[in-house]
Formats: sequence, C-alpha cells, structure tokens
Amino acid sequence: MGITPIRLVYGAGDGGEGVRINPLDDRIPAEHQFKVLVSMMEILTGTLTSQTKFALAEAHKSATAAAREQQRVAILSDVLDALTAPQPTLLGQQPVTPQELVEWGQPAALALDSLCNPSRDLAGMFDGPTTEGIDLDARLIIFDLTKLPREGEAMPLLMAVIGPWLRFGWIKPNDRIKRTLIVEEAWHILSHRPVARLFEELVRYGRRLGLSFWAVLHHLGDLLLEQAPEAAAILKLTATRVLYHMDRDEAETTANYLGLPDWARKALADGSNVCAPGRAIWQVGSRINLVEHIRTPLEIRLTDTNRRMSEGHREPADHQGAQVSAPMIRLRKGAAA
Repeated sequence: MGITPIRLVYGAGDGGEGVRINPLDDRIPAEHQFKVLVSMMEILTGTLTSQTKFALAEAHKSATAAAREQQRVAILSDVLDALTAPQPTLLGQQPVTPQELVEWGQPAALALDSLCNPSRDLAGMFDGPTTEGIDLDARLIIFDLTKLPREGEAMPLLMAVIGPWLRFGWIKPNDRIKRTLIVEEAWHILSHRPVARLFEELVRYGRRLGLSFWAVLHHLGDLLLEQAPEAAAILKLTATRVLYHMDRDEAETTANYLGLPDWARKALADGSNVCAPGRAIWQVGSRINLVEHIRTPLEIRLTDTNRRMSEGHREPADHQGAQVSAPMIRLRKGAAA
C-alpha cells in the first residue's frame, strides 16, 4: 500500500534501526508533557510522592526553558540534568534548596537514567528528538511493535508516550477528518494505571475529536478492575464489545465484568459449536447477540493464526500448481449447537 511502518526497537540506541518518539515533542502541550513524564516515572518506579512530582515539575520547567533559549526541543536528558543539578526555587513562599530538590527528585532521576543512560536496556527509545520523516498526515500509519518485548516496561512506556503524541500531533481540531485508532496489545493500556489515565481522556473525548477507538486485548479476566478505576472507566465508555471464545473461568469473569446474561457466558466457553471461529458475542449498548462473520477465502487466510503451528507454512497446491484456499463453510441459521 506504499506505507512504511514506524518500527520501534527495544534498546536500539542511536545506531539502531528503529525510531525515537520524544515525550517532550513540542507538538504536545507543556501541561500534557508533564502528565506523560509522571506516567512514565510511575511505570518505572511506582506512585510518585508529592515532593517527587514537585521536583520533576521544576526540572521539566527548567529543561524546557533552557532548550528554548538554545532554539531546540527539550529531551529527557535535559530533565535528568535539571533533576540532578537543580536551581533553588520556592514552594509558595518557602525556599527550597538544591539539596532538597535532589533528594526529592531521586526516584524520578533513577527512572530517567534507565531511559537516558546508553548502557541501559531502555535507552534510545525516548531520549532525543523525535525521528524525522514520520508522516502523521498519511492516510494509514502503522507502528510496528514486533521488536518490542511483551513483558517488562517497554510496551507500557510506549503506550504512555504514543497516546498523547498522537492526540496532539495526529488529531487536528476542527479538520472534520474521521480517524480510527486501533490498539493491538491494549492490555498494556488497561493493566497500567498511569497509561490508562492518559487513554481514558482520549477515549472520553473521542466523539468530540472525531476518533473511533478500537482496543484489542486478551485475558480481560486478569484485570483487577476494582484496583484500576481508569481501566474500568475505559471499558464503561466502550460502545461496542466483541467477545470471542475463551475458557470457562475467563468467560465467567468477563461475563461478570460486562454484565452478560447466562446464555452468553455459556456460549463464550463453547468454542466447538456456539462460539466457533467466525462467531462472537456482540454487546452493543444494551443489546447482546450472537453474530456470525462470514469470511471470504482471503479473510480466512489472513485470520488463520495457527499456520505457524502446522507442519507446512505454504498453502497446498492443486494438481495444476495453483494455491488452494481454505474452504469457506457457511453455518446454517438455526443449526443445532
């Protein structure tokens, strides 16, 4: 389609093949930059104290002012430098010494070191100006996450940065363009409260922004929604839920979360008949139905996630050498379950 995916690489550093997204990109307003910084620090260290947030805010202010004087964009290293060599300031009318600021900002400084120090695994992804050549006005934008580990901090950190970066750099107010944001691995949004906070605002104002937000995730039952009110709010804001087959325990937990009737929770656990491939439970507002998606031969091939588990990765050929597609089997309406 002529689209070059934006490849994000774990620990690439300056010489890697991936791209960098700057959390302090000037397309993100300053107050939202600080929200992103706090979210990133909390992913790495846990909840920040009020003192640490104060020190981080002062460092962010100093870093952006210094970068502006040098006619460049601030980067995370500037914030780390300002945290570890701060200037005296005031908390209201109370003087705060540089020594106090260093002590208060130590948790954030250690977290920033893991993002800025070239010898650390996370270096290279966020510390530096945003890579040039990323076209946010293209009709299709793809972020290639295949090089990022599914465990650890890399993925939630990326989600924390990319949400606000897209909101302010990609979505233009009043341009009348309808946009669709599809987030694969959305587990990393819902399972991390700092990331969920940022995306909750994006989802809440999606209609006003002309944005359709799609989240694709597995194992909703692993979420402890009572401990993650932001994730619960995102789920509540979703207008349409599409649920595929899952094991019985997961189906029970998911049904409880979403308030599904007994027939739906039983259907979710029946992957051989009722919720066989191509069938799903759709919850649209208060309406809940079993929906069958009739797939074309091309769609069957594109959605076959088991090909890598089979002995051969190529489609079988007929006697004339042409590739044979998987058959399309139409399920009869009213067929016995």
